[in-house]
Amino acid sequence: MQTRRIVAMMFGCVLMPLIAAGEQAKPCSQATELECIQSTQCTLVQTQVHGKYTCRDAVGHCETGFRQSADYDIQKDCEAKSGCMLKIANCYCPANLECACGGGPPAQCVERKKFE
Repeated sequence: MQTRRIVAMMFGCVLMPLIAAGEQAKPCSQATELECIQSTQCTLVQTQVHGKYTCRDAVGHCETGFRQSADYDIQKDCEAKSGCMLKIANCYCPANLECACGGGPPAQCVERKKFE
């Protein structure tokens, strides 16, 4: 009985950071825009100029583990990864805010060598 409690506590300790971070169990393709930019496993990309976004699985070491939400220090988080740089948002406005400018691409954490 004691072993089960220990295992259950350990399992809870593993899951709690994911739950606390707001990670969803559903696929990125089904995530809302806000869920996507707050996820470390998904990346929001623009599919058409001035709007139309899609959420997809993060690809590569620069996107994986990176949150696009302005709730975090996105430049620091991105550039802490070796060989990565922040491609700043250009007139992107999250769905939960009203902005003077909107419809542009969200911030992206990209490989530095592709943009230098």
